[in-house]
Amino acid sequence: MESNTSLEAVEDSPPFIEQVFDVLLFDIAFCKLEPGERIRQSVLASQLKVSRQPISHALQLLKHEGLLQDSGRQGLQVTPIEPEYMRLLFQARRPLEASAAALAAQRVADHRANDDECEFLRRMLVAGQDKVRAHAPAPEIAMAEFQFHVALYRLSGNTVIEQMMNGRWAHIMRALITTHAKADILVAWEEHAAIADCVLRGSVLEASELVSRHVQRCGIALCKHLEEVLAQPSHL
Repeated sequence: MESNTSLEAVEDSPPFIEQVFDVLLFDIAFCKLEPGERIRQSVLASQLKVSRQPISHALQLLKHEGLLQDSGRQGLQVTPIEPEYMRLLFQARRPLEASAAALAAQRVADHRANDDECEFLRRMLVAGQDKVRAHAPAPEIAMAEFQFHVALYRLSGNTVIEQMMNGRWAHIMRALITTHAKADILVAWEEHAAIADCVLRGSVLEASELVSRHVQRCGIALCKHLEEVLAQPSHL
């Protein structure tokens, strides 16, 4: 998920389905296409300057990812954010991320992790901490969260973990942007620092346990904040 993608004209390149998919995925993840918003193929085709065929294929892929759902006769809308779905997602995410942390720490301990991988994790941690200190907008904080965890997946050496989680991060990011609970953001990045420290010291069990608790706490807090936000009159 590239941070410089946006729902703008796709120029000087073939209208590949994957390219259209990436543009729409970005806009759903960052709530530029809001939960519940109707999707109009003709509008998207005009904005992206492509035919309806790649739009149609990309929309079906997004529907498969659970980011779009049926709405009316042959229509689609951006899937509303459901606290129960997020609870299940974080429940599934917890052991996967714990495994990534354990694998990453083990690679460090065994001197199998290269310097670039370790430095990438450090840089993503510092970049995120800088965003938090600067009180950056919610989308920037959400992207920093995503990038930190991607760095952890890559340090694990298990490419399947990153592939499995990539499709879920759009769900997580739009929920984070919707709630943007500042107190939880501070706690989350304190936990990220502790996780990175354990991983880079090669402390396998501690890294795994920290990530497990981190994901569990974040999931509980996120669902609570989502329920509060969605209960407000503007979301009824």
